[in-house]
Amino acid sequence: MRVALVAHHARATGGQDRYALELARHLAGPCDVSLVVLDADTGLPPTVSVLRVGTRGLPLLLTAPLFRRAARAAVARGRFDIVHAIGGALPGAHVVTAQFCHAAWREVAGPQTPYQRLVTRQSLADDRAAYRHPALRAVIAVSQRTADEIAAHYGPLRCPITVIPNGVDPAVFAPSGPPRPPRAEPVVLFVGAFARKGLDTAIEALALMRTWAVLRAVGGGPTEAFARLAERRGVRERVRFEAPTRDIAAAFRSADAFVFPSRYDPFGMVVAEALACGVPVVTSRVAGASELVRDGVNGVVVAEATDAAGFAAGLDAVLRDRARMSVAAPAAVTGLDWGAIAERTLAVYRTLA
Repeated sequence: MRVALVAHHARATGGQDRYALELARHLAGPCDVSLVVLDADTGLPPTVSVLRVGTRGLPLLLTAPLFRRAARAAVARGRFDIVHAIGGALPGAHVVTAQFCHAAWREVAGPQTPYQRLVTRQSLADDRAAYRHPALRAVIAVSQRTADEIAAHYGPLRCPITVIPNGVDPAVFAPSGPPRPPRAEPVVLFVGAFARKGLDTAIEALALMRTWAVLRAVGGGPTEAFARLAERRGVRERVRFEAPTRDIAAAFRSADAFVFPSRYDPFGMVVAEALACGVPVVTSRVAGASELVRDGVNGVVVAEATDAAGFAAGLDAVLRDRARMSVAAPAAVTGLDWGAIAERTLAVYRTLA
């Protein structure tokens, strides 16, 4: 089966970029895979063809339409059995994986600059064209929440939606050994873009916790406003800002709890990775990966992403019962290795072929 996997990027960083990279790697055996991308990481199997199309280095407002036109031409030349696109990257694909719903994001995004509004409008148009195109024959959503959002904003669709979560690499993300004894100064880990992933809520929660803990904030974005917030809340000495790291598994394994108050996340791969490392998670229903979290078993799910008091109570509960929850956490991602995700995706292809 000849498959074209169309995405802007296929690389180890970021959720949907990693999805494209791992799917190409693991479909390379049963399928003849071509990656149609702006750019891709090295290290792919030699049987994967990488077709770099479009123009890199331009603003997204220009890059997206140029990529779309070049990708359409590349796919037409390739005579593929299955064309599988990520979101609105290529309207007209047979299969679309919903890694993001721009219509749902717009509802919670808050104020935007004029340029951001233009990009959002373009992304909405691309999504709408992808999900309503007559060539579309299957939609894959990375969570049930995302499936519901796609159906609500772009439905009724011409085809079914199959929920297949993002995967986890068990060779990288696994517990380092039995749970540690309780520490006098437990570590709560935050990973992600500081603003969109809700670092402000995590800092507010730290100030409200009954447990004395340290917050490690690993991610990207200006830190000044968050440092001032921590100062006002009296926890500045307990908040540590750190740059992104490629060895995020080591950061997970050094933590006692993982906090993820993301404002919007169709999945949230870091939630699955934390659980795989045996780290209990406190997140909100906004994150699609909260579907992996069982209250009181491997973490806590808070109703609202901005509920600092709820996150504080959840973190206190997790840290009180960390040893038991740590043992239970990895079971949540059983069957979510990338090989299994590729097999489930291949099953969707076969129903079309």
